[in-house]
Amino acid sequence: MKKILSVLVAVLLVAFACIPAFAADEAKIEMVPSATEAAVGDVITISFNVSEGLTGVDALVNYDTEYLEYVKDSAVATDLMVTELNTETAGAGSIHVASAKTDPAEAGTLFTAKFKVKKANAEITAALNEVLDASDNDIAPGMTVAPITIAEKAADDATTTTAPATTAPATTKAADNKGGNSINPPKTGNTPVIGSVAAILVASAAVAVVMKKKNED
Repeated sequence: MKKILSVLVAVLLVAFACIPAFAADEAKIEMVPSATEAAVGDVITISFNVSEGLTGVDALVNYDTEYLEYVKDSAVATDLMVTELNTETAGAGSIHVASAKTDPAEAGTLFTAKFKVKKANAEITAALNEVLDASDNDIAPGMTVAPITIAEKAADDATTTTAPATTAPATTKAADNKGGNSINPPKTGNTPVIGSVAAILVASAAVAVVMKKKNED
């Protein structure tokens, strides 16, 4: 009898030890293109989506400027989290996104951005610097984001019509500003999303403060 109990205890301990790993696997970040095929000159929209339960994301979206050109002022953040977008390096093939929220966010889209196709078979990748789960643990080391490849559109199907951007996963709900945890965030560039330079600085500081607090906790 004691032997059976020992085996059962061992099984339970193994089961509980595996729970955090499964929980981490549930977190997901993906980039969704409005089209997977495009002709030169077409404009596509990329949606940067996250699963529910995250409280912070710091990432870089990378692309080859020989194949894609960022459409100026097209990067727009949602109010899912407090988000800062840095497009100053877009000309060099990189967009930086930093988002944070005091409580776990719902699934949804953090931001969208548009790109003009210069050459066929363009690829967009994402590098995760930090991803915070509901307990403010950094789970980025165990996560990857699938790259996007925009294939060449067949000649007889080549039009400049762009399909609407795909939104977040099926469980996505529209974010709102209840509780004051999110604001309409800024993006860098010549034209801010919100009305003034002061507002941009406030939003940037809010992201930094929240992320710093989470890291200290």
